[in-house]
Amino acid sequence: MVYEAFLNTLKEEAAQALGEGYTLSLRKIQKNNGLLLDGLCISRAGSPVAPAIYLNACYEQYLRGRPMEHILREILNLYREHEASPGLDCTDLLNFEAMQARIFFRLINREANASMLESMPHLPWLDLALVFCLCLKEDDSGLMTACIYHDHLEAWSISQEELRLLAMKNTPRHFPPVITNMSCFLENDTPSGPGPLKRRQSTVPASPLYVLTNTSGIHGASCMLYPQVLKNFAEGVERDLIILPSSIHEVLLLPKEEYVSCQEMSRLVECVNQTEVPSQDRLSNQVYLYSREKDSVLLGSCSETPLC
Repeated sequence: MVYEAFLNTLKEEAAQALGEGYTLSLRKIQKNNGLLLDGLCISRAGSPVAPAIYLNACYEQYLRGRPMEHILREILNLYREHEASPGLDCTDLLNFEAMQARIFFRLINREANASMLESMPHLPWLDLALVFCLCLKEDDSGLMTACIYHDHLEAWSISQEELRLLAMKNTPRHFPPVITNMSCFLENDTPSGPGPLKRRQSTVPASPLYVLTNTSGIHGASCMLYPQVLKNFAEGVERDLIILPSSIHEVLLLPKEEYVSCQEMSRLVECVNQTEVPSQDRLSNQVYLYSREKDSVLLGSCSETPLC
């Protein structure tokens, strides 16, 4: 079965299984770095939202021999699980008082997301963009978020500066930073998933690299902009820092030595991005430098850019 026929068949069978009172549609949904995914959007009568279940991976499973009925059952179970779970009242999405504590920020690549950024409030930072989101739900199953668009600011009657101030206040509180030595990080990265990111005796040789992320491990590169995080770490190691953008989820901190070349590090980052990092998780091919003297972050070969 070709891809388009698979999508339509899955939508029709899901609609038949759910019965009356549901509206289903197929939509192209733009994700980070220009990635387009096919989503099955399901809305119940009277609900203002339609959660999207991405189908691209389902088709890959189908091509590998997984029966359509198994895929359909998993999709319906996933929808019903989230439909029945207690959470945010979606009518609150346009209520600023209800939403302001849920506002946080992320860092994404500015050039790769130029089209998406046209409809979103954002702040340029180096070659990146600081964008804003809502944390709708966080539990053991993961994090449910929604991007903030210009329409939200109009509905809330707030400015982008007010949005920025709220995000800078909320994000470090909801997603505290974590810095761990790379050797400890690798030792805790077991087949069942990363263990606690904490310093402990390790059988892995000590590494000069440190991982900066947040406690959720999701969009942890944003910790670069938390107040005092880079400053305190740099003061602790008594060095300026080379910052390697490992992905949108974490960055690597390398105490700077005289023999370290930012240009060589940049070539390394670009190579790793192309071979190891999924395209939707890439942050940048650039390397950044944190200066203790100026308390600022610069591109490896460009002019100074202050922290937010």
